[in-house]
Amino acid sequence: MVNQSEPVIAIVGSTCTGKTRLSLEIGAGLNTEIIACDSRTVYRQMDIGTAKPSLEEQAKVAHHMLNLVEPSENYTVAQFKESATVVIEKLIERKCKPIVCGGTGFYFRNLLEGLQIPSVEPQNELRKELSGFAEENGNAALHARLALLDPVSAMRINVNDRFRVVRALEVTMYCGKPFSELTTRKEPPFNIIWIGLFCQDRELLLQMIRRRIARQVSDGLIDEVQLLYELYGRAHSLMHTVGYAELIRYFDQEIDLMEAIDLIELHTYQLARKQLIWFRSNKKINWFAIDQLPFAKIVEQTYHLISGRAPELL
Repeated sequence: MVNQSEPVIAIVGSTCTGKTRLSLEIGAGLNTEIIACDSRTVYRQMDIGTAKPSLEEQAKVAHHMLNLVEPSENYTVAQFKESATVVIEKLIERKCKPIVCGGTGFYFRNLLEGLQIPSVEPQNELRKELSGFAEENGNAALHARLALLDPVSAMRINVNDRFRVVRALEVTMYCGKPFSELTTRKEPPFNIIWIGLFCQDRELLLQMIRRRIARQVSDGLIDEVQLLYELYGRAHSLMHTVGYAELIRYFDQEIDLMEAIDLIELHTYQLARKQLIWFRSNKKINWFAIDQLPFAKIVEQTYHLISGRAPELL
């Protein structure tokens, strides 16, 4: 059991709400370090499109769990949990208050909410066979196979989420037991302070998303995606990341550049809404509306929560 005297600070929420900014402010103030909880910043070279913390930001506060694998490699949530837990435990041993920051709810659920996913190494031949079956027969047929073997997982996983369907089938077939039966929950050995950021005004959120995408394009997003596409083709990590998949369609002349940009904006907004819905299920999160409170007030209230004092009425 980990010493719980030092809390773990979890900063969550939808994209474009200032999670990185808050984590840097709190991280510098507490002289601690940040664990990135994001399923895409684990990939090397996917920098601009994933809004990965810049080198300057990483120099300000040390970051962990960035740039772990190549875009062509498989990386599982079980691998993330194992490595991130070690980092958290080491920081707590040093009397630091670890900050876990990101927008991937599934990673947070495994790392800090007690979800236990079976640790099964990727079965490449089986995965290839299942993916080939889906290519030939369609996502619905693959999902039907999962429904026969593990109806509980089939109910939880969208029919078009091929990657998760394949993974559930892969684990089920390898272990000989339904993936859902192998997934359990137990209380995590950390004292967690949950901070959530969101934007009440949906139009304002969309405007912020548009500004970020324009900045990313100006910073070289198109060149970044083109280089990665040349190196790795339609790798899963690229084709299932907003900003990369749309530009690859542009490179393949399926859509023009303006259509690609419009789709990036739309899909980023949809992602932000899905992230908020996911995190809303966690009733322990202390929520702050970035369009209702100034940033300095959010920082102040976060420090109140960390210190254990009740925050002032908002």
